[in-house]
Amino acid sequence: MLGLLLAAAFGAGAAIAAQYERAPTFTAREVLPSSLLNSPYYKVQNSVGVENYQYVFNVDTQWGAFRIVGTTLLRVRAREMQAATKLAEIGGAGTLVDAAGATALKPLGTAKGLITAPAKTIGDTVKGVGNFFGGIRAGMQATDPRKEGLIASVTGGAAARRKLAFDLGVDPYTSFKPLDEQLTRLATASAIGNTGVNVGLSFVTGGASIAISATSTSQKLREALRDKTAAQLEKQGREFLTAMGVSEAAQDAFYANPNLTPTDKAVIVVALQTLGTVGGREIYVQTASGASSIEMAFYYRRQSELIANYNKKVAPVTGFIQAGRAPMVQTARGTVSILPVDYLYWSAPIESLASDGRGDMWLTGKASKIATSQLAARGWKLTPNVGKRLD
Repeated sequence: MLGLLLAAAFGAGAAIAAQYERAPTFTAREVLPSSLLNSPYYKVQNSVGVENYQYVFNVDTQWGAFRIVGTTLLRVRAREMQAATKLAEIGGAGTLVDAAGATALKPLGTAKGLITAPAKTIGDTVKGVGNFFGGIRAGMQATDPRKEGLIASVTGGAAARRKLAFDLGVDPYTSFKPLDEQLTRLATASAIGNTGVNVGLSFVTGGASIAISATSTSQKLREALRDKTAAQLEKQGREFLTAMGVSEAAQDAFYANPNLTPTDKAVIVVALQTLGTVGGREIYVQTASGASSIEMAFYYRRQSELIANYNKKVAPVTGFIQAGRAPMVQTARGTVSILPVDYLYWSAPIESLASDGRGDMWLTGKASKIATSQLAARGWKLTPNVGKRLD
């Protein structure tokens, strides 16, 4: 009987203390739908690793090889590659710039509904003198390292860039260099009205898919990204964060992080604001402030959207707690960890995360069998593939 009890106890302990798994490797076809494997603009290499529980894609493009971390970011980059390619085609004999003052891009033969010409002077673009000088004041007070320069704001180049990005359904503050360069090139020509640049939007085919939004970001927020400078977004964001009870020090760290784009920051702030009067939101702001790469910045942006949609579609969020370095939400059902990851495997960080409590763990991707069983043994219920449910 003693032997049986010892064996049972040893078996239970072994189940809890399972060996950690190595980060696995997959083929691209195993983890991606055929629509994302390749396109006229890129090709995903066959071997796909896992880093920070995200798939790592090595992608060949006309601009060279890129390393893209995460399936969601790959979807964003896929559309950005298409947009950059189409914009690069602009400037041939079939296009022109309207030279009547500082007018914006005037399309010739543009596909219906794809791009509409801003066709506004600088004064029109910034919607009046009051907004114009308000933008300058905000710019002088802003600390965001990614804010537009004063000259770009005055000439209208920054406004033209945001308008063009809005019409294409891409991020005006994109960290994808080929698209960033094309947006700058065409926005500058738009603001200056230089006839020698010979700019227009004459491409007709393939445009409709560019105009589709890549994330669940609301239309109202997209319009704010179009109409407001980064400095104005920061000013408004700080007002929202102050109302949430987030300290000035936490706000300063948040807006000073160069890895978080103005879009990342705006999405996070709006997502937190939609939660209402819940406490502990400074925990999330402080965590996001520590984003050490553009990939981690995008991770926190995506996570904030998922939390907001969980609050709206599944159960009201009542507050935030911190487990190690990871922010979690509290609901009437208990603790919920919402993770925008591709593949969760059993590792020391996940064990540490799980040891700080128990509750529900929602993943946009999936988990290994060992990770699933180890989390269950520690009181965590795993729900995989929640991306579509929370979008």
